[in-house]
Amino acid sequence: MKDMPLSNPPERTLTKRSLTARDSHVRDFLLQQGFLPAGAESYPLFRDFEGMGRLSELTPTVSTIWALSFNEIYKMIEGHLVTAFFFEGMEPYFEIKAPRSNTAILLKQVIDTLYNFAIGAGLSALRVYAVEEIFLEEFKNIEGYEVSAEYSDDHSEYAYRPADIVNLSGGVNHKKSTHLNKFIGRDGITFTPMTNENHRLCLDIEKEWCTHQDCAECSAFAGCELKALEIMTDIYDDHFYEGLFGYVDGVLSGFIIWEKRNEGRAYLHFGKGNIQNFFVYLIYILAKDKLPEEIKFLNINEDMGKEGLRRFKKHLGAHELWRKYLCTFVKKEA
Repeated sequence: MKDMPLSNPPERTLTKRSLTARDSHVRDFLLQQGFLPAGAESYPLFRDFEGMGRLSELTPTVSTIWALSFNEIYKMIEGHLVTAFFFEGMEPYFEIKAPRSNTAILLKQVIDTLYNFAIGAGLSALRVYAVEEIFLEEFKNIEGYEVSAEYSDDHSEYAYRPADIVNLSGGVNHKKSTHLNKFIGRDGITFTPMTNENHRLCLDIEKEWCTHQDCAECSAFAGCELKALEIMTDIYDDHFYEGLFGYVDGVLSGFIIWEKRNEGRAYLHFGKGNIQNFFVYLIYILAKDKLPEEIKFLNINEDMGKEGLRRFKKHLGAHELWRKYLCTFVKKEA
């Protein structure tokens, strides 16, 4: 599967990423078929399609906050929420979310409709991403299509048991322990819960971080994290989300935002530390003190094959990689 860019915050023009002429044509064609631009205003609808999946990629939060970067558009088809994504250097792809109460077998109708849209727009095949492993056979067995399925460890999602993040013993945790030693037991570190009243303080931390970054390098990832965080603050609701601000000697120095969802899973959506390794400490505090006992896994998404991000996530402790598949549909010849 082709490398797909991830997030890293730049300070640059906060607009959607540019599209190739081909992708602009495909997107315009889909808009003519009734697709609508996605964004904060579509979040309530996306929230209605929260399924029982494990992948952060498929959460309504991720679909909303990165909508601008991915030139995202959506449409209801046969009761399913279908989202189309466009990004530089990638083939356009669709994501399909079934309604919570769905009992009818409607996936084939959705695939048939999307395939016709894809071919009508000039694409050579229909690409559906990110299909979770437990649903893979259902997608691969759609009648009338040759279906190929690919995954990459670069794009699988890191999931940790909280106890493994808290564990500081052994070689697997040596780097983490080194990072945390400068904070554990230190005086002058305090925390404040994130609320509906104070949540926009995280933008101050993000903007400070951005001033020290190379925008050209950041633009190689999934888009502007500052803009995504602004959208996050637009939808932030402490009935759904939780967050924590960290202070060092009275100075606001970091934040972390997470969400508890289904089946004992939590998702880390954002975090930043303006002191080296303070973000690692915030993750440690989250796992140690803030996640309730029923949370069995914390998902912090993928590493995109970026070496620095991979080292960071591997050093957080023992983990699982949860696969997500790209399914390509080509109609069988009659």
